[in-house]
Amino acid sequence: MPTIYDVAKRAKVSTYTVSSVLNQTAHVSAELTERVRRAVDELNYTVNELARSLPKGKTKTVGMLIPDIGNPFYAKVVRGVEDRLRSDGYSLLLGNTYNKGDEQCRYLSLFGAKQADGLMVFPSAGDESEIRRLVRSRKPMVFVGRSPRSFEADCVSADNREGARMATAYLIDRGHRRIAIVSGERAVTASSERVEGWRDALQSHSIGLPDDYVGEGDWTADSGFHLTIKLLELPEPPTAILSANFLILTGVLRALKSRGLRHPQQVEVMSWDDSDWLDVFEPSVSTVVASSYAMGEGAADLLLERMRQPDREYQRIVISTQLKIRTP
Repeated sequence: MPTIYDVAKRAKVSTYTVSSVLNQTAHVSAELTERVRRAVDELNYTVNELARSLPKGKTKTVGMLIPDIGNPFYAKVVRGVEDRLRSDGYSLLLGNTYNKGDEQCRYLSLFGAKQADGLMVFPSAGDESEIRRLVRSRKPMVFVGRSPRSFEADCVSADNREGARMATAYLIDRGHRRIAIVSGERAVTASSERVEGWRDALQSHSIGLPDDYVGEGDWTADSGFHLTIKLLELPEPPTAILSANFLILTGVLRALKSRGLRHPQQVEVMSWDDSDWLDVFEPSVSTVVASSYAMGEGAADLLLERMRQPDREYQRIVISTQLKIRTP
């Protein structure tokens, strides 16, 4: 790649003159300005933002880890993050962990090598030692969607417990008493909180169900499929299923179809997260909705504040949930 020295040589000026033209930091005559710009065009020169920012100790980049880029929910979170960071001149580096702890560690090391100014993380289940080390090193970091269990940190998440409680109560009002929940790893707070909300609703209606009605998997469609098959093989299978995310939902519906069961006539299904695809599902599926875009914006706001004020108290933003009822 051409350097500022190549531009100066082509334009027959000093590197100071080239820098003054590109950064508009000093007055340069029209003739010299034109020579510099012509050299830039001829050499296809671009400013190395990383090199320029390193002396200031900033790269104007933020690293973000998401569990599954195939889930439409995360795409909207990332859009909210990017829109907010862009307004402050930051660029986003994105890593897809597939909910795996080793991938999480690999990306955290990579973002450290890239000298990202801050990190936003949907934490994966498993060892939190690497994340804890970064927090102790005072690396600006915000947790999104899921909060760490063993230490304090900035976090933005949905009101998981209340959302699951509302969804389960809705299914109870629809006449169901055998309601199952299919979720991700219990070690992830978003999953455990949704199971707690499911239990809250059952207990408030004096409904007791065994742990067999809780399917714990890995947030994927395949996991949703296999867990639903197990639920359908119970001596008293559920008449309703609450799916903890959109990908699990597709697995749940595939399992019902494989057993010749219809939603909602034989097994009614509700999901978590909204997607444009759900508007064309037939029969339709009602969902718990928390604004993913607002979650991304909120996470970016917290990170920018943390980078400006490293010593401020930790904050947690909780995005409210609501039911989006689609009549089957």
